[in-house]
Amino acid sequence: MRFFFYGTLLDRDVTALVLGRRLPPAAFAPATLPGHARRRIRGGSYPIAVRDPKSEVAGAIVGGLSARDVARLAAYEGPRYRIALLKVRIAGVLSIVSVFAPVEERFQPTGGSWELTPWQRRHKRAFLARLAPALSALHSRR
Repeated sequence: MRFFFYGTLLDRDVTALVLGRRLPPAAFAPATLPGHARRRIRGGSYPIAVRDPKSEVAGAIVGGLSARDVARLAAYEGPRYRIALLKVRIAGVLSIVSVFAPVEERFQPTGGSWELTPWQRRHKRAFLARLAPALSALHSRR
């Protein structure tokens, strides 16, 4: 299965923690999501993709994901996201892949954009510290 990642899952440490295994760098192929913008959510440090016909979101297509991987990703994203099939551009070609799309009415985006590198500097350490025990508890219940 192939998914387009555009937020915290672009960080290889986050992805490894969520999946329980480290993906090789070649698993992440640069891609863009046309017709969307990436915005930080109000009250949080992570982004959502919102419709914006004049923008595109840079991210990566990650392939070779197993059913177990997808289940772990879905648990990480939670009920505020749904799996949607969207057109992304990879190497100049549009391709339909799965994306964890926000259930938009459940989020309030800020006016500003979200970028991975500043997030990694400001929020990653605390995010990982909260994520590890939450995932451990979640996966032990299964």
